Amino acid sequence: MLDKNKILIFIYLITLCYLFFEITLSEKSIFKFAKNSELIKKKKEQLDENLRKKYRLKNYLDKFQSNKEFRKLIIKEKLFYKEDNEKVILYKLID
Repeated sequence: MLDKNKILIFIYLITLCYLFFEITLSEKSIFKFAKNSELIKKKKEQLDENLRKKYRLKNYLDKFQSNKEFRKLIIKEKLFYKEDNEKVILYKLID
């Protein structure tokens, strides 16, 4: 008959083997964690870049809404708007 210590060691060994396979080969394995951590870093960099872009655009919009002269300059620049006393020079580019 097997004594109690051998049975406990056998159960402990089976449990350790199960946990080893679970950690290395399961869906939540260490290898997937390492790959996901790299993905998280890339996504975090993209998020930081998007937040910086959002901040720049928000400042630009605030300036545009609050400052009448800034608005006038931007409209002239983007829409080629001119007043009666201004002249516009168009250049023809030769390719």
